[in-house]
Amino acid sequence: MARCRRRWEVAKQVVLYGNLTAAVIAYLRPVLGGVLAYPSIPNPRPSRFVQLTPSGGNDLSVVHDRALMMVDSWGSTLVEAQDLAQLVRAHLTAIRGDQVRDVLIHSAKPIGGVVFVPDPESDTPRYRQNFQFVTRGNVLG
Repeated sequence: MARCRRRWEVAKQVVLYGNLTAAVIAYLRPVLGGVLAYPSIPNPRPSRFVQLTPSGGNDLSVVHDRALMMVDSWGSTLVEAQDLAQLVRAHLTAIRGDQVRDVLIHSAKPIGGVVFVPDPESDTPRYRQNFQFVTRGNVLG
C-alpha cells in the first residue's frame, strides 16, 4: 500500500520543463564561431545562421522528457551550409548532462542524417537534421 501511495505522490508532482529552444541557442552561441542560432528566420537575414524548431516529443518518466527538434543550418554556399550543419551536429551530440539556463539536458542524439533541403523562397542552401533531446524537468513546490 505504501509503495502504491509513493507512486501516486510522484505522479501528482507538477513538473516544469524549461525552454529547450532557448537553452540550445545559449549552448550553441559560444561554439559556432560567431554564427547565431534563432527560433525563427531572422529579419534581416544573415548569410549564415541556425534555426531551431521544436517538433514534438513525449514523456520518458514523471520528470524526464524526450523532445524532438528540427535543426536547420543555412549558408551562402552548399559547402558553407553543410560545414555549419556538421559543426552543429558535433557540438549537440557532445551534450552529456549539461545544465543550460534552467534546462538539464541529459543527451542530444541525431535522428537520421544531415539532409539537403534548399529554401524554396530564397533559394538559399539549407541542411536539416533532426535531434532527440532527453531533458529533466523541475518539480514545482
